[in-house]
Amino acid sequence: MAIKRTNNVIKLSRRRGLNVNEDRRIMTIAIIIAVIIGLLLAFMPNAYKISINGEFIGAIKDKKVIEGAKETVITQLKGIYNAEVKFEEELQIERYRAKKKDYINQNYLISSMRNKMEILIGFKEIFVDGESIGIVASAEDVETLKQELKEKYYGDREVQVDFDKTVEVKDIFAKEEDLISMEKLVQKCTTTTPKSITYTVQAGDSLSSIADKYNVTIDSIVSANPGFTKNVVLRVGQTINANINEPLLPLKIVKEQTTTPDVEEQPATSN
Repeated sequence: MAIKRTNNVIKLSRRRGLNVNEDRRIMTIAIIIAVIIGLLLAFMPNAYKISINGEFIGAIKDKKVIEGAKETVITQLKGIYNAEVKFEEELQIERYRAKKKDYINQNYLISSMRNKMEILIGFKEIFVDGESIGIVASAEDVETLKQELKEKYYGDREVQVDFDKTVEVKDIFAKEEDLISMEKLVQKCTTTTPKSITYTVQAGDSLSSIADKYNVTIDSIVSANPGFTKNVVLRVGQTINANINEPLLPLKIVKEQTTTPDVEEQPATSN
């Protein structure tokens, strides 16, 4: 009977040993699985990486942020220029594992899109005698240009003016930075080049009035016409020469309060 009990004890000990080994093996497997899962989670993409022209901008969790930023940019530009807006390129987006410092908010994304992306807006391009002189925001800027030139050429004179060269305005899609300021546009239009002209004397003309029309001196007209003096008497229909400085975009008077309304004066010029 004693031997049997001993055998029972031995058998029980073996079973317990097997159970302990099995538990250790299961625990080891569980640890390995947990480590693998942890490594996978550590390197698994958790955000969208945003780049513009290869430049890293930041990370976001939801693509809806991109659509919201794009709509905001379009709304902002339409509000400023009242014009059509279109994106010429898209953001570069890819999944990656972001760090906390990589994340950006929508406002930062909007600012980056405005400053770095190719966004085109429906503007107007001004042509003078077929040559482009600049891009402006709207057709109203062309009328503003006319008024600025009027003040430049005629000061406070009560006159109605029009362009004295062919001016065309065409639609164009361009970037904000392509716009020319009104100050630079006026400066460009008033840039002069020397030019010799022939003028036909009208009723009531004098050397003084002709010099005033072309913004030149009486002496310059006299020197351009051999035999002339400051006291010369002009005849209606007579042709005289004048050396003027013609601006890129001259104006002409179509109506003046102090003169006969249907008399059209010659183009304004600037030194």
